[in-house]
Amino acid sequence: MEIKIKLNLNLNLNLKLKRVITWLLLTSGLISSATAFSVSATSFEVGTGIYDITGPAAEIGMFGYFNSEQSAQGIHQRLRSRAFAVHKPEAGTRLVFVSADLPAMFQSVKIEVINRLKNKYGDLYTDENVMLTATHTHVGPGGLSHYGLYILASTTGYSPQNFEVVVNGIVQSIERAHNNLAPGTISYNKGELLNTSKNRSLIAYNANPNAQNYPETNPDMTVLKFLKENGNEVGMINWFAVHNTSFSKDFRYISGDNKGYASYKMEQDKATDYQSNETFVAAFANSDEGDSVPSAGNSNSMPGFQGSTDEFVNVSAAANAQYAMGTQLYSEANELLSGNLDYRHKWVDMAHYQVKSKYTGNTEQELCHAARGFSMAAGGENGPSDVPGIYEGMTIDNYNDANGAEGIDAFLGGFIQGILGGLANFTDDPCQYPKPVFLPTGALNLVPNTLPFQVFVIGKLAIVSVPGEMTTMAGRRLRDSVVASLASKGVSDVVIAGLANTYTGYIATFEEYQKQHYEGASTEFGPYTLNAYQQIYAELTNSILDPSSTIKGSAIPDDLSAIPQYQSPGVVFDDKRLWESFGQVMTNANSSYSSGDTVTVSFRGGHPKNNLQTQGSFLKVEKNQGGDWVTIKQDWDWDTQYRWRRDTSWDCSACSFADVIWEIPSNTDSGTYRISHSGHWKNGWNGNIKAYRGLSRTFTVN
Repeated sequence: MEIKIKLNLNLNLNLKLKRVITWLLLTSGLISSATAFSVSATSFEVGTGIYDITGPAAEIGMFGYFNSEQSAQGIHQRLRSRAFAVHKPEAGTRLVFVSADLPAMFQSVKIEVINRLKNKYGDLYTDENVMLTATHTHVGPGGLSHYGLYILASTTGYSPQNFEVVVNGIVQSIERAHNNLAPGTISYNKGELLNTSKNRSLIAYNANPNAQNYPETNPDMTVLKFLKENGNEVGMINWFAVHNTSFSKDFRYISGDNKGYASYKMEQDKATDYQSNETFVAAFANSDEGDSVPSAGNSNSMPGFQGSTDEFVNVSAAANAQYAMGTQLYSEANELLSGNLDYRHKWVDMAHYQVKSKYTGNTEQELCHAARGFSMAAGGENGPSDVPGIYEGMTIDNYNDANGAEGIDAFLGGFIQGILGGLANFTDDPCQYPKPVFLPTGALNLVPNTLPFQVFVIGKLAIVSVPGEMTTMAGRRLRDSVVASLASKGVSDVVIAGLANTYTGYIATFEEYQKQHYEGASTEFGPYTLNAYQQIYAELTNSILDPSSTIKGSAIPDDLSAIPQYQSPGVVFDDKRLWESFGQVMTNANSSYSSGDTVTVSFRGGHPKNNLQTQGSFLKVEKNQGGDWVTIKQDWDWDTQYRWRRDTSWDCSACSFADVIWEIPSNTDSGTYRISHSGHWKNGWNGNIKAYRGLSRTFTVN
């Protein structure tokens, strides 16, 4: 009779020894072949990496809210790229998943990242096995895309500097993950996080058949735990669907928002060293968040947490909920993923793509040329445009009424029409019915028309990339169809990896599209977009089931061939008065503080575009310990802020201030402290850029 033995794969045993033990137990009949198969889960190699992708911290438009007044004025927390590499040596397959603290993932970034990886690794990492995703913070610098609509939405133009730091940071994080590959395990867990998200578009959502039979948002939180065979914890990926928009359209400081803060909190728990080549990495990635926003709201667009108008309170509420559930699921993750490691990818030209009747539920249909509807201009509930007369729900049948006409005239006479200069042909497209076309983005080549589709399989889990923002019901339908396709392959769970590889607005269901709320108006390719996704992913999953089948895709687009002419301005020079020096303290700290107080020190500064301080910091809070100054806080810590502002004095027009703010936590030790600021200034005579440093007075904290 067989004796069943449960092996603890977290034992500090090397892979060869585990396999020898497994073989001995199997041949002696003490364990079953199924148990032996689970032991082979350690045939995975895993590696993680993290790197700084913080762009210019001043005078660059933020992407997400399309608010021309939302230009960066400093840093609340640095942005990071978090990479996870998995390799199965026996099969020769490998894949990389990246979650980046970005407003969106743009095609230009993916193409250039792959180009640089190919230069270093050959064909080891390609479009097919590298998936890049964004967390969708709306308080990150824009100017990353080479497509016009997203350049306009960045408001200050294309930024070569931001593009470079983001591409380089993603590549560096992947290189670290690759270099850290070693035998290990991937554990899986899943739970429901309730009372954290709400549906911002219930009228559209409730148009779906049987909508009342499901939660109004996707409550699932899926967690992967990465462990080296020596027992070292090296990372976590956490997927939860919610807009990363707890900071409002009035916030001006770079931050990863609620998902960035949740990552930071867990990385603090695990003593993550952001300068280290190998350290613990916690990614709170996004999923099918198209119509899902934080229940805690934000300060200036939605009711804040318990009515709060404090931006940081609202971020904390959304972040703490995700962090608490994420850490719990991580600590309890004990189901090892094993077996298959696979992936599929294809490029699809969406304009006029034919969707078969099997997927439309009706007759064969054709996708449309990309276009945005008027309700897109109304904004979502978490970031309304407040343009008079523009509202959600504008359709062909109602947008010519008095209110609609008034709003359209106001909107077209404003910012958008001024930038486009009359280039847009504002006409209706019967294919897009009932959407009244505001902007024919496809015809104007303002958005990508050829999109990347990709699926990863790790054991029982399929990770489906979505090049945009998928609504709750659309995500539910796509997950169900992928599970049904891959069930015979042992796949029982599917997670949507949102905002992946490129960005193309929203993906709403057919029923939601008819309502033409923000999500439907922003579904570029018409009412059958989701049906096309289901058909495309059926082809990809069928190829996984039958590896001999071929996948026919469109040619890889090259949107790097033309650099956008509308660019974010650079720094001309930095100035100071003759008797001043860069780094000089202009407003000093007090001599003493208590916990809970706020320290503010102002320095004569240089423009942060002179040097982004990548992998560094514009500020440090230092404590005197036995005569040595030890850094305890930097510009990525929650309780610090680096703020940059122009000096408006009449005699110093090119001068600026660098403000360092530290809100002293209640658990701060008593002692002697000081504030330092590091920056660079640009010489107006020769263009040289030089470093400087400033120090505050010492002060005590009681």
